[in-house]
Amino acid sequence: MFDYIRYLKEEDSLSFEDSLDIYNSIFKVLDNQDDYLHELWEEVVNSALAYCKMRTDWNYFSKEEKQDKDKLRTSLHNTFIINLKAFYRRGEQMGLNGEWMEKLRLPEERKRWGDLAGYIVCFENIKAR
Repeated sequence: MFDYIRYLKEEDSLSFEDSLDIYNSIFKVLDNQDDYLHELWEEVVNSALAYCKMRTDWNYFSKEEKQDKDKLRTSLHNTFIINLKAFYRRGEQMGLNGEWMEKLRLPEERKRWGDLAGYIVCFENIKAR
């Protein structure tokens, strides 16, 4: 079972509302027709999918499997962070609003960034209806 209320009390939590605000702010940036910006966003989504697949599987791995896959999980997480930062930097270079990044805080708060990956996958999935 997942206790969302308890999760929100954690210092490094990212609420559904904040993540939706970040996601919608990103889509305002994507109103721009820059092909490279859209390619970078696709890389963000693809890396979020890969990381979230691993993160979900993590719940069902044995202790040995977790030990075997820990470096890969970290690598997938790093890739998502790198891709999101590249997307942000491109928008910044273009003079687009990047205030959404402040809500993620520092990249050192890796759990928040990883949680955003999950929310992105969730929102993209629902948006596809």
